[in-house]
Amino acid sequence: VSDAPARNEALGYYRKIVLAQAEDPKLRQQSRGGAVVTSLLAYGIEKKIFDSAIVSRAEAENPSRPNPSVALVPDDIISAVGSKFFPSPVAKAYGSAVYGYGKTKIAFVGTPCHVLALRKMEAWHHKISESLAITFGLFCFGTFSQKPLLDYISEKYNVKLSDIKQMRLSTKFVVETKDRIIRIPMEEVDQHIQSSCRTCMDFTAELADISVGGAFPMDGWSTVIIRTKKGEDFFYDAVENGVINTWVIQQEPKVFERVIRAAIQKRVSALEAASKIEEAYGYLPIRMLTETELLADVKVEEIMTTKVVAVPQDMKLNQLVDMMAKQHHIGYPVVDKNDEVIGVVTVDDAWQYVKEEWAETSVGQIIGQKPAVVFTGNTALDALRKMNEYQTGRVLVMDSANPKKLKGIITKADLMHALINQY
Repeated sequence: VSDAPARNEALGYYRKIVLAQAEDPKLRQQSRGGAVVTSLLAYGIEKKIFDSAIVSRAEAENPSRPNPSVALVPDDIISAVGSKFFPSPVAKAYGSAVYGYGKTKIAFVGTPCHVLALRKMEAWHHKISESLAITFGLFCFGTFSQKPLLDYISEKYNVKLSDIKQMRLSTKFVVETKDRIIRIPMEEVDQHIQSSCRTCMDFTAELADISVGGAFPMDGWSTVIIRTKKGEDFFYDAVENGVINTWVIQQEPKVFERVIRAAIQKRVSALEAASKIEEAYGYLPIRMLTETELLADVKVEEIMTTKVVAVPQDMKLNQLVDMMAKQHHIGYPVVDKNDEVIGVVTVDDAWQYVKEEWAETSVGQIIGQKPAVVFTGNTALDALRKMNEYQTGRVLVMDSANPKKLKGIITKADLMHALINQY
């Protein structure tokens, strides 16, 4: 999908990550966020960059229920503002835009699974995929089974469905009605998340041209991950024309930390759910990395990342987290005073400590077991087995002629790409 130069284990491939908001404050207020997607869609249709957009609009009689819609003018876009938490067959609406309206330059907005559906059509060279102009992917923890959740809210909190004005996620599931705001603990609604969402590892819509999500704790801003050249050109055209304001995400490490944490949480929970299904039913609903002799044909030197940034053992955790936000890596080798590798530290390790302890805790203090290592000349299969042995997502590659010299690093993503290339 993308020839993006950067790759993050949690976020996928990307060209740039920025903070953004709509220039129009009314749109920001209406959306309760950055209103980035709304502004970009309206701008694209107004300038005839695309001739329509696929969005989800709430039903007038039941505002909690989304329906897919083909937007043809900017006002259609604005009427679809707001988060949706239930399934909406937007991919079907894309077909309607092609066959029913004859549109040939369509902007598409959807969750990670919606974007995946369109990318599959492109891979199969389906004729209607030629009408796709750009895809906007929305950050997504999962969608809820509509009737069970609405029935639960209606019965427990005495809410008429027609009175619901808006729903949103923060630390709780917030339901806003005509006369009150209800904050429901997440553990109450978690059971209503669709089963297929539980095994989805994609939080940030990794296959979109532009991915957009929240920027907590910043109000009125969105996190924007620009993944493709097409997405980058369109986004910065809108910026130059005063439609979108941007800010540097490296200046807001708390935002980046929040996005990374959410992406890792979804990936880990999906793998755990998939493993349970495999144990119970003997099949996997998602593709997991397993041992295969195909990896034995690949040398670690062929797939390792050679530009490795190491951190000193006396670096404080608050400095480490700031560094992660600026460089967008989530794991680093740790070296001692002699520049010899003594371990690996990840963002997960830092999260084991409360933020108040970060300034007083050094990286060297949180290193546990010895780092998982392989040597030049070893194979990708050796690297995978070492990862499994150490229960880690990365291994260091050391020089076989000088075992103390670091040559590179390999992650599970590197192994997956190596496996795909072998096929």
